[in-house]
Amino acid sequence: MELEGQLEAIRKRGLGLAAVSYDSVDILREFAARRGIGFPLLSDPGSEVIRRFGLLNPEYPPGDRAHGVPYPGTFVTDAAGVIRARFFEKTYVERRTAGSFLAVAGDIPKEHAEEIGTKAFALRTSLSNTAAAPGQRLTLVLDFEMQPTMHAYAPGVTGYRPLALRLDPQPLVTAHETAFPSSRPYLFVPLDETVPVFEGRFRVTRDVTLVGGRDPALVEALKSPDPRLELRGTLEYQVCSDRVCLPPATLPLSWTVKLLPLDRERSPEAIQHKP
Repeated sequence: MELEGQLEAIRKRGLGLAAVSYDSVDILREFAARRGIGFPLLSDPGSEVIRRFGLLNPEYPPGDRAHGVPYPGTFVTDAAGVIRARFFEKTYVERRTAGSFLAVAGDIPKEHAEEIGTKAFALRTSLSNTAAAPGQRLTLVLDFEMQPTMHAYAPGVTGYRPLALRLDPQPLVTAHETAFPSSRPYLFVPLDETVPVFEGRFRVTRDVTLVGGRDPALVEALKSPDPRLELRGTLEYQVCSDRVCLPPATLPLSWTVKLLPLDRERSPEAIQHKP
């Protein structure tokens, strides 16, 4: 289970981890033993806590086997129980990975990293997860370190090429919006113009969600002995210094994800949910 694999990294950030489910204690106990889960799984069989947080998914009415299931999501709370961040998806078959949460929070993924050097900046590309199952939401990470006196143009600039990550069409994923850090206004004295720029060290991220497990193309891809998904894209940018402007440029990028099948094993019939 991906959460279990990220448990050490989560604890290194001073965080604890617990999962709340509408499943019974018996189901959770059997699941934890079968998958080697080392963090608390909390049972909310009547979905009382789920309702209290406003998370009940109305798509499944009373009588449905899945009635009581919540929207999938993660709350980050402080020691006083105050919610400091939250991450949610629209349907329970889509879930942000713990690796993605850690990348968005600022951790540097250790796997699947590539170092790229240009005259204007050093770039480290990485991926929150090297393997993913249907419906999981991953994060592409671009860590920049600009050369001294150099700056890259931020979205919203006119007259220059702003930093942009273009992903090639890939039918097995949905690409979300690119997330940029805050830019700063830069005054270019010779032209008396102020433009938004990125300087120093900064991070750009982009989430992608793998299609659901019933997608025919994914079903076919998983039949391969070593199923993998390649994400290709292009970084567009323009970099200038306080003296000279370099021409607009592009940089090809790619990431590879190992595809994992869904875990469809269910608990013994005697303790399963009954509609």
